[in-house]
Amino acid sequence: MKTFDKIALALAAAFAVSALLPAGYAAAAEKMAAVVVFVEGDAKLVRSGSPEPVELKLNEALQEGDAIKTGPGAKASLVTKGGAEIRINENSDFSIPVKKRNFFNLGGGQVWSRMLSKMAKLNVRTPSAVCAVRGTEADIEQKEILTVKVYEGHVDLTGNQGKTQSLRAGQISTVAGAGSAPAAPRQMTAGEQGKWQDGIDVKDIGKYLNQLGLEPADKKVRMKINKDGQAKDVEIKLKKK
Repeated sequence: MKTFDKIALALAAAFAVSALLPAGYAAAAEKMAAVVVFVEGDAKLVRSGSPEPVELKLNEALQEGDAIKTGPGAKASLVTKGGAEIRINENSDFSIPVKKRNFFNLGGGQVWSRMLSKMAKLNVRTPSAVCAVRGTEADIEQKEILTVKVYEGHVDLTGNQGKTQSLRAGQISTVAGAGSAPAAPRQMTAGEQGKWQDGIDVKDIGKYLNQLGLEPADKKVRMKINKDGQAKDVEIKLKKK
């Protein structure tokens, strides 16, 4: 590729990313870690270096050091620069560490993730363990114990003592506390499969992928939507930029 073509592509990518940013963040596009694609209920954003929480808004650009806190009944979703979607359930404390690419912290609460882009990676650190998500769909809940469920793909669950358990699709594992090793994976029962994430309806997710300069992992993304009081499976076609 000629040097001129490389420069043109870089400028186009920078312009696309800056279109997502709120006022005052355009100059920091290269530091953006994620963008908010869904907000419902009382969800707060705590900016890095600012102790005062503000209302979390759709299209908000998130940077390293930012944190999201959701109240009762609240939910949020974001698309990371690394190509993953992370859905955040109510009563959750979620943050983006500094200088830890593709790493996110879950102090408490629950997140659900899926990979949207080729080669996407996601690591979620909780007080009990680190969850390395290397697949399509996974659910991570940190309460008194840590519970990890894998719906598609696989997750490597590493406790603070260094022991790792690898979970495959359809499996569940727990960690009893910060000093405990992950339990051996077992098959999930039908009653253990989560449904809370289906209530999050992200509009135009293909648009966010394009604006972040990400190539979809597939030409279609499968989603659940609520229509007329019923949950339905749909496929959304993602057009390449």
